[in-house]
Amino acid sequence: MRTCLALALAFGALGVALRFAVPVAPADASFREVLQLYRSLERP
Repeated sequence: MRTCLALALAFGALGVALRFAVPVAPADASFREVLQLYRSLERP
């Protein structure tokens, strides 16, 4: 149980560290087009 908790905390800390260390990539033009397409669709 302690090993599992230690691993979970270590992976959580690694995830947070990677989130702050690696910059978020900006959305490219094709991705923005897809988002606009989904926004323009009618919702039932």
